[in-house]
Amino acid sequence: MRGPGHDRTIRSLILPAVIAAALAGARLPAQTQPLPAGVPAAPPGGVIAAKLPDTNGVHLGMSQDQAVAVMKRLYPPNLTTMTTNKEPDGTTWISHISGQNIQNCTASCDGMDVSLSPPPNPVQVIGINRVINSGSSTPPTVDKVVASLRQKYGQELASVKAPIMTWAYDEQGQPINPQGPSNWSAADCAHAGGFELPGATPLAQILPRLEANLCNRGVFVTVQILPGAAIQGVPVAPQIFMYLGEKSLQFRDGVAAQQYAEAQAAAKQQQQQQEQMKAAQQQKAPTL
Repeated sequence: MRGPGHDRTIRSLILPAVIAAALAGARLPAQTQPLPAGVPAAPPGGVIAAKLPDTNGVHLGMSQDQAVAVMKRLYPPNLTTMTTNKEPDGTTWISHISGQNIQNCTASCDGMDVSLSPPPNPVQVIGINRVINSGSSTPPTVDKVVASLRQKYGQELASVKAPIMTWAYDEQGQPINPQGPSNWSAADCAHAGGFELPGATPLAQILPRLEANLCNRGVFVTVQILPGAAIQGVPVAPQIFMYLGEKSLQFRDGVAAQQYAEAQAAAKQQQQQQEQMKAAQQQKAPTL
């Protein structure tokens, strides 16, 4: 077990290098600082998107360029929106890609919002929200939708009941069955929102809460089937809501982004102090 002085020792060794790099105008490499012990480590070889769940060809773990390419194939340019963020060091990245196949859902429509992780780590897909609406078209039967979902994602978790179906995996795509207290459900974990880092609150203050959140570990898929009026006695599914979340990756990259932001802020503060000291030394001494 690491003692409280361990992290302080690591910071004392790393922070000077971080500050020097920032003062020189260099962009920090991914995960310059070691991640806290409570943050899930990346799988050997990193996250491989092809091993993780997808919907409509967009996989969790995809790179920014891969996700953009698939979304451009799926949706018309005028109905595709990309939200770009800019980091304090000038690095730009796409945080969201949204698209839909038609302007108004008066007929069958399909829309998707893809969330991507922040730098300095490689930007990857961490969440996908998808809505499938039959509109005025004849919807599929509930049984057909359930069978298709099981064929794609495997057997759902038994602890979550219809009309919500949930699956959980590790970061190598193997099914898992996460357990928690009675007031916790894996069905709540897939949503792409999650926590947003970096932010104004220091990482040290929010890390205990993030580490305790069982949803910040694992890969989750949740599908909510909203049944409509039965057709000839057969239940149909006019609306389907799908949520996919790579929560371990989101947690890991969010913490790395916060570490990076805090290191840059510390470097900027030290630079300002050095400039103030230099300016003070250049002033002539007053006549005494």
